[in-house]
Amino acid sequence: MVNREFWTDRLAGFAEPTRLGGERGTDALAGAVVERESAPLAGLKQAGAPAGVPPEHVVVAAWSLVLAAHSGTDDVVFGVRPAGVDQPSPLRVRLRYDLPLTAFFAGLRAQLEAGLAEDLPSEAELAECAGLAEGTALFDKVVRWDHGTGTEHALELRLDLAEPNLHLRLSYAPGRIREADARRLLDDLDRLLADMVIRTGASPLHEFTVLSPAELHRITREWNDTAVARTPACIHELVERQAAATPDALAVIQGEDRLTYAELDAAAGKLARRLAAAGAGPGDFVALRLRRSVHTVVALLGVLKSGAAYAPIEPSLPPERARALLATLGAPVLITDRDQVPAARELGEREILWVGEPDGSDGWALDDRGAPEPRRARPDDLAYVIFTSGSTGTPKGVLLSHAPVVNLIEWVNTTFGMGPADRVLFLTSLGFDLSVYDVFGVLAAGGSVRVATDDEIRDPRRLLSILDSEPITFWDSAPAALQQLEPFFTLRGARPDHPLRLVFLSGDWVPVTLPDSVRAAFGEPRVVALGGATEAAIWSNFFPVDRVDPGWASIPYGRPIDNARYYVLDGGLRPAVPGAPGDLYIGGDCLALGYHGDPEKTAEKFVPDPFSDRLGARLYRTGDRAKYWPDGTIEFLGRQDDQVKLRGFRIELGEVEAALTAEPGVASAVAVVRGAQLVGYVVRAPGDDPDPAEIRDRLARRLPAYMVPSQVVVLDELPVTANGKLDRRALPAPKEPVPYVEPGTPVEKAIAELWADVLGVERVGVVDNFFDLGGHSLLITQLMARVKAVLEVDVPMTAVLDNQTLGEFSAVVEAVLLEELGA
Repeated sequence: MVNREFWTDRLAGFAEPTRLGGERGTDALAGAVVERESAPLAGLKQAGAPAGVPPEHVVVAAWSLVLAAHSGTDDVVFGVRPAGVDQPSPLRVRLRYDLPLTAFFAGLRAQLEAGLAEDLPSEAELAECAGLAEGTALFDKVVRWDHGTGTEHALELRLDLAEPNLHLRLSYAPGRIREADARRLLDDLDRLLADMVIRTGASPLHEFTVLSPAELHRITREWNDTAVARTPACIHELVERQAAATPDALAVIQGEDRLTYAELDAAAGKLARRLAAAGAGPGDFVALRLRRSVHTVVALLGVLKSGAAYAPIEPSLPPERARALLATLGAPVLITDRDQVPAARELGEREILWVGEPDGSDGWALDDRGAPEPRRARPDDLAYVIFTSGSTGTPKGVLLSHAPVVNLIEWVNTTFGMGPADRVLFLTSLGFDLSVYDVFGVLAAGGSVRVATDDEIRDPRRLLSILDSEPITFWDSAPAALQQLEPFFTLRGARPDHPLRLVFLSGDWVPVTLPDSVRAAFGEPRVVALGGATEAAIWSNFFPVDRVDPGWASIPYGRPIDNARYYVLDGGLRPAVPGAPGDLYIGGDCLALGYHGDPEKTAEKFVPDPFSDRLGARLYRTGDRAKYWPDGTIEFLGRQDDQVKLRGFRIELGEVEAALTAEPGVASAVAVVRGAQLVGYVVRAPGDDPDPAEIRDRLARRLPAYMVPSQVVVLDELPVTANGKLDRRALPAPKEPVPYVEPGTPVEKAIAELWADVLGVERVGVVDNFFDLGGHSLLITQLMARVKAVLEVDVPMTAVLDNQTLGEFSAVVEAVLLEELGA
């Protein structure tokens, strides 16, 4: 009789069937064979004797390590079919790398014997016990030493235990596994068996690796041979040198506002002395709550010249969140726009300085005679803090010193030939670290910063017009920002003589079609994908996208920059097998100091570097999954935790869930991403009936807009699997938020078709809200292009922002049509 409770308990928490990194296709049955002689059986008997296990169990143990290494997981399930058994029994192996070999053998034997003593459920029942989706097989890889013939699975390892040597025969499905990969599996198994024979039973599992010494050297040394000597410097010193060299060159421009290098340096120096008079210096924070402007660049440079570090606080942040961030920083000074001074005073007691006087001067541009000279920062001193989403509900303040940023700036400027002829269109907010290079990197090269206004950024057609009419040579943004312009490329045609020469894309997946589209639109600029983490000084890896392989699922992550090191590691902090997924770590001279006021989180995420000879060297645990290509190129595979990227924003789902759970009437909550939407699911507390609209409204006052769920769904309970895990697949799709009202006028019907196409929904009614249906800024851009192409009418992006239902937006479009017709 089948004991389902045994199998449910044995398989609890198993996430997905074991799949090798090189697997492809869906061939079910093995049809090709590779084989080899392996270790002497006498040696295997000796290795297993302390744990009382026979040679075949030693092989099973080694095979589990091979499967774990090539699948990139520490939790594997495969079938075991001993002699006298009619069908394979599932064996689950969860690796602990600190476990001694003898203890590993003993535990595996106990697991194996317990499973073989139980009656087997059907394959479908086994999958159900593990909580796998219907139709998913629990395992398709088997090791056997029975006397049967034929193969019944995609990968079968057959053991011939006749003396004197073990003989290995591996049958594999050639449509799923390449012959070279099959031979590699046998080679790795043979290497592990030989290692187990010569090592003692006290050796921990992390000492057993499938990688050869040559492979380990190539991965840890050759692929990370990035050391370049740098002269120690602070960020602002790079700009000061340029100001001394080219004082009359244009540094910053926005409309009629322009500053030469000399003017910028003088204004920033005045601010630095004013900040010094307020007591700011090395180790202190100066908060910046500024809209993007020429004054913003002065403020950034001035803070660094004062020796202090800057802390950007987005003007769009809800006051409650801004107040909390400022409280954690203890900043003695906040710099803001002149019209935002009253709002800034509501954020707490501190000195307020402002920019944007009616005469164009700044609020600190007073008589600074007698002000103390600023204390000079050192390269290892703090330069800025960037806040990112935190899993506990509290944002994480990432602390960066000058040295790693200077390393990045000098690498970019040398590698890509940045110089006085270059001009960047400065788009990003100060809360994104791309802004650090856009300002300081370009100025260090002697180039100019063209500051985009908020109105320009909201209108992709205006951005494209700026690119076409001004000498912009450098674009730097998340992919989504450039994608907003893409629908208009065809409308305006290709520009083969365009001045744009360099395009940086980072912060999110780069769509494989985007680089070619950009090259065609702008006369073949060089497109570079960059990556890394806020915790690793802006960018720490790069991949020049000179061509796009049709077989790529995404643009590769690439290789480390100067003085950075990248490792794809397994759960034992050992290099992963090329082709197998692993956890991505960053090391070298690019790392942040840690997290502000959170030594525990710092210790958790920044760990000792086992590959460095330098005392105190660290690795940053990114939380990303990746894999090596055979040449050392790294491919990004996604997140391993509850952090996601949505439209370029880094979001900890845990922070959203914490905010949802804190809402009145909510017992528990979960946040998920569905397509391009963030959806919150809340469980009502007993006797309560929380209102989704009110929840979203309150969240909007506490969280950044990109962290507010598009929809909130109220449930009686969260669905769980048979193992008690949250069953995300069973979460209901958000329902239509409002009753369907059929479009009536010709314009409404035409717009409804466009909305449905752009949003990917079946139908759109008159009272449906664009954003509740999953709309966002990138889709607005696509919609505007479709409206232009189909209805031959220009409407601004703000038409959707201000008129979010289909009926309201259609009325705006109809009014524009009538106006153009002279009605």
